[in-house]
Amino acid sequence: MTPALTIREFLNQYQQKLKLSFTSRQIGLDREIKLSRQAADTFDAADYFNVIRTSSIAVVGYQESRYIGRLDADAQAALFNTLFRGPVCAIICSLGNLLPEAMIRLCEQREIPVLQSALSDSELLDNTRYLLSRALAEHTNEHGVYLEVYSLGVFITGKTAVGKSELALALISRGHRLIADDITRFTRIAPDVVEGQSPQMLSDFLEVRGLGVVNIRAMFGANALKKNMPLSLIINMVELDRHNSTEFDRLGHITTTRDILGLEFPEVTLPVAHGRNLAVLVEAAARNHLLQVSGYNSAQDFIQRQKQAIAKDEKTAN
Repeated sequence: MTPALTIREFLNQYQQKLKLSFTSRQIGLDREIKLSRQAADTFDAADYFNVIRTSSIAVVGYQESRYIGRLDADAQAALFNTLFRGPVCAIICSLGNLLPEAMIRLCEQREIPVLQSALSDSELLDNTRYLLSRALAEHTNEHGVYLEVYSLGVFITGKTAVGKSELALALISRGHRLIADDITRFTRIAPDVVEGQSPQMLSDFLEVRGLGVVNIRAMFGANALKKNMPLSLIINMVELDRHNSTEFDRLGHITTTRDILGLEFPEVTLPVAHGRNLAVLVEAAARNHLLQVSGYNSAQDFIQRQKQAIAKDEKTAN
């Protein structure tokens, strides 16, 4: 399903930030702002007024306003009727730029609101694009705990009651920061970036069995929390038992990944057993990931050292 935002929701969230007011009557509030990446029907959520490559929100800046103003009434009407064939659902004029009154009336006939901003051309378009890129980004909700560990976004997942929240609490007490507990909302904010954050209702809280719901801000202070973070690493907690004890990679040279919103992220399977210091193991996994990102792989280094030792022994034997 294509993400969408109604004009009403857009105004409720961003009217003050974009300094918007109505030039037309307050119409078309249920129209939907969308974007499309379909090859045959590509359009942006917001762009400058353009009848060839239209957008959901058409921004009228200095150049656009002067061009429209130089046209006679018939040419203006023809221009706008061409614009209306596209996905446009609102027109926003930047500071000091206006539409002719007849064009505002024409927009009202089509139930397309015309708004005025107190921001300049580039400031209006840049801010609108930034806000809509997040509001309309592809997103998903995943069950697990999300933390910042050594400046990495680390998502801890696993079956219910495996100990995710207790592990998160241990990591927070060691100076790392909580982003989300129980449900993490992941959003693809760029072609190669997925960002995670907490739903507003659950923000600041962590549920720990035996303790109940605890407020991390109240217990550890605001520095123990972080609003959002790009995802870097996934830790999958699995209970260790006699059936799966031989299934885990002992060298760490087998790379596994998990798909989230079309991107692959490295996943480390962490066996959970009595007596294991899981917080230290997560810290070690995060540090090891940082080494791998910088180009060093300890498993490959060990295997190479082993090969050299074998080759040396064979040479000595000969």
